[in-house]
Amino acid sequence: MTKSRRDINSLSPAELDDYTHALGILRARSAADPSDVTGYDFQAALHNDFSVGPCEHGTDQFLPWHRAHLFYFEKLLQESDPPRTANVTLPYWDWLHPQASGKFPPAFATPELTENRNSDPVDLPPDTLTIVTTETDQGLFSGFPPAHPGADFGRLESGPHNFMHGNFIGGLMANPSRAALDPIYFSFHSFIDLLWAEWQRRNGSPPLTSPDHTLRGFDSQPQHTTAEFADTVALGYDYALTDRLKADFGVPVPQPVTRRLLATEPLSLISAPNLTASLRSNSRATFGLAAPPARGGKIVVRLDDLKVPVAGSYVLRAYLHPADVEFRVDDPAFASRYGVGYVAMWRSHHGPAGGDHAPGHAGGAGPHSHHPAECNARFDITAALDASDAAPENLVLTLQYQPSPGPYGQPQEAPGLLDEVALKDVLLEVYS
Repeated sequence: MTKSRRDINSLSPAELDDYTHALGILRARSAADPSDVTGYDFQAALHNDFSVGPCEHGTDQFLPWHRAHLFYFEKLLQESDPPRTANVTLPYWDWLHPQASGKFPPAFATPELTENRNSDPVDLPPDTLTIVTTETDQGLFSGFPPAHPGADFGRLESGPHNFMHGNFIGGLMANPSRAALDPIYFSFHSFIDLLWAEWQRRNGSPPLTSPDHTLRGFDSQPQHTTAEFADTVALGYDYALTDRLKADFGVPVPQPVTRRLLATEPLSLISAPNLTASLRSNSRATFGLAAPPARGGKIVVRLDDLKVPVAGSYVLRAYLHPADVEFRVDDPAFASRYGVGYVAMWRSHHGPAGGDHAPGHAGGAGPHSHHPAECNARFDITAALDASDAAPENLVLTLQYQPSPGPYGQPQEAPGLLDEVALKDVLLEVYS
C-alpha cells in the first residue's frame, strides 16, 4: 500500500509524537551501540562520513542517492515499534514558502527535533519554483553523469539546495560532515525529493541517466542502483501536496527547446589584476562583455571550473548592469533590476583525523569526493540584455562574493575561504 509523506505543519499532535517516538528509538540504539547500523548515528553517517557512505553530490546521483537514504531511514522508523510506528512517514518541510510565523516550522522547536540553527532572518532562495516548473532539461535540473564534458551540478542543487544548507539553516546543516545529525535534514531533503518527484511528473518521468550506478553506502541493501529509485510510487510512497503547492505546480510545462552553441568568448576582468585581488578589494569582480552578442538567441555567462571550497561556503551573485551605473550592494532596487542569478557553493567534505566524523566511526584525512573538485555555473542573461537600454558593449558583469555566515548566523568568514574562490574562465556562450 502506498503511504503518503505530508507537510510537517499538517501533522496532528499524535502523528508528530509517533514520528519523534520512532526517532527516539533509533537514537537509543546508537546510544547503546554506536556501530548499530539500525541506529540514528549510523544512518546519519551514511550521509556525513566518507568511511561509511558518503552522500553523492555534484552529479546525476545527487537526487537518487538522497531518495535512497530517505527510503531506508523511513523503513527503520516504521519498523522501530509496530504497530504504533508502522505508518510513520517522513514529514516534508515546505521551504518554498515562508512560515506563517518564525523561520522554521514549529515542530522543529520541540525537544526531539530541536537543534541550534541559524535563527537570523534570511530570505528563501527566489528561484526554486522557477527551476522546477520551467527547466525541462534533465541534466540541467538534476545533474549530469561524471563523464559528461563541462557539466556537473544540476540547478536545484547548486542553487536552492546549497543555499539552504550553508546560509538559511546553518548549525549542523552548514557542514556536510555533520548535516544529517540534525533531524531537520530528513524533512528538508524530503522536500527536495518532492520537488524532484514533481519535476518527473511534469516532464514525463524520463529514464534516469547512469541507471546501473551503485549508490555508495547501500551496496548491501536489496535496492542500491540509481534505476531502482526512479519512481516513488514503486517504492511505496507518494507526497500529499498542500493546496498551496498544488497551485504552485498547476502551471503549463514549457515546450522543450533544442539549442545549438554558436560561439564562446572569454570575458576580461577589468576590476583588478586578478580575481583574488579584486575580491579582496571590495568583495566583487567586474568583467567586460567580450563583444556585442547577436540578438534573437540565448546568451549565457559560464563560470568555468569554479573550485568547490573545503574551508567554508559562499555565494556568488551575478549582476549585468551599465558600466556607468554604480554598484550598490545594499540596494534592493539595484539587485532587482540588474540581478541575473547566483550560485551557492556549499563546502565539500573535509575529514581531518579525529574531526568531522559521526560518533562511532573512523575517519581519514583530507578532502573526499563529496563534490567534484570543480563545477560550472551558468547565468542566462538573455532577458537582461533584451530589457537593457544600454548597448551590450556598455554593459559589465559583476560577481559579488558573499561568504556564508557562521553556523548560528554570526557574520564570519572561514579562514582561507577567499583563497579558494578560484575559477578558470568567465565565458560568454551564444546559442541559436
